[in-house]
Amino acid sequence: MSFEEIQTRWDNYLGKLKDRFYEVLNQAQGPLDEVIHNLQFDTIVIHNIRTGLHNQTVIQLSQKAEEGWGKMETEMAKFGKVFWNQKSGEHLKLDGFRTWIDNEFTKFEVGLYAKAARKILENVKQHIDEKKLHRCTQCGAELPIKIYSFIAVNLKCESCGSVNTYQPDDRIRALEYYVINHLAEEHALSAKLKAKYDKNAQKEYYRLYYGYLIENIPDKKEFYERDMNERLNNPFFSSF
Repeated sequence: MSFEEIQTRWDNYLGKLKDRFYEVLNQAQGPLDEVIHNLQFDTIVIHNIRTGLHNQTVIQLSQKAEEGWGKMETEMAKFGKVFWNQKSGEHLKLDGFRTWIDNEFTKFEVGLYAKAARKILENVKQHIDEKKLHRCTQCGAELPIKIYSFIAVNLKCESCGSVNTYQPDDRIRALEYYVINHLAEEHALSAKLKAKYDKNAQKEYYRLYYGYLIENIPDKKEFYERDMNERLNNPFFSSF
């Protein structure tokens, strides 16, 4: 077998691993759709499934790629100088595969959680009366609280002067973590993929991600702005 034939074999091997990656995810799609259809107000079951799929794809296929490279390296080394002149280029194919599978799974993962988030949002809207008015517990006067308010507050009633404590419905609280957070990740996905290798893209990711949160959870604007600015300006957060 010539060196060129071994190179072709190596390329084909990595190609088959990519095919296997898509095969695993395609086989999971039907069951995943059923799971999402039956979601209520959290994505815990999605997290468990995601962990299993990550193991089947990124972990196991990356290990197979490593093992394949070990075998190919041994075969290629028999060609002596020819191999040593091209070793780095052939090994870069392994590095490229690792980057590819990591990015592809990230896209799958973000899409999966976003799809689940939309289902949960649909469920919440079915159980929350968007025309409901929050009223004073003493005199019944309307209080200036939006239906989708995410933080607990104490408000003084302008009519009678009594103090009312507002606690968000648990389903409203669930929106922040199980819905809006994942939709923010989807909104910032392109920058997130670039952010792994580009510090400027890291900053763009944070702006897009937190910008989405601020827009959709105005109650916590100051909190998210502070968190975003910490990440943008603190070198500790520069690694992604």
